[in-house]
Amino acid sequence: MREPWVVLAMLVVGACTPSGAASPTGVSPGQGETRVFGALRALMHEGKTGPQVALSSVVPGPHAHAVGALSELRGEVTVLDDDIWLAYPNDDGTARVTKVRVSNEQAALLVTAQVGAWRRIPIAAEVRADRLDEEIERLARANGVDVARPIPLLVEGEFADIGWHVVDGRKIAAAKTHEEHAAAAVRGSVGRATGTLVGFFSTHHQGVFTHMNKNTHFHVVLPKENVAAHVDGVTILPGATLLVPQ
Repeated sequence: MREPWVVLAMLVVGACTPSGAASPTGVSPGQGETRVFGALRALMHEGKTGPQVALSSVVPGPHAHAVGALSELRGEVTVLDDDIWLAYPNDDGTARVTKVRVSNEQAALLVTAQVGAWRRIPIAAEVRADRLDEEIERLARANGVDVARPIPLLVEGEFADIGWHVVDGRKIAAAKTHEEHAAAAVRGSVGRATGTLVGFFSTHHQGVFTHMNKNTHFHVVLPKENVAAHVDGVTILPGATLLVPQ
């Protein structure tokens, strides 16, 4: 049986750098530079789910992009070119989503970058969830992207088999068993939809802002379905486009 903190780690994006830390390079944010706010270990082991960064200090970037979890794990936040998508769990097992340009919200965990110019890379073949990391790295390398550094990513196009969740801190606080911790989120699925994946790739940040044995962390924005959430699984369909910083 997994320890409760391991289960929770699977529900939220994490970071092991100090709270409010600048980017891993320690310099001012630049084009495509990734910054991390919050610490997964402190969140899991010490219960530090309080605010680590105000969204108003990140957005507008300009051109901010981000994924993370709200303070007290009250929901998810996704930022797509300064549009803030907030997702909150409802008592009935659904999620309510709002899109705003200005927010007083705060995040317990946030991974963010400012990207004003993107390089567009066509995705010619289907990419299933179990090959997502491998294919992202292959496409990045083939197009001269330095994969030794963390990379902000977008994927635009049509997707299938989309599994998503919105974390619910209220349930986590009350959970006592492994099963209760695993169920501490609103979950949903979409068979096929058009939208955008917002995320980050890194080969050096497992346990920092990617999960163990993973090199990517994505949220999905599906405007027509009014979904903005953490991605649990997705298939990228041919004709989609991968965007990496120019």
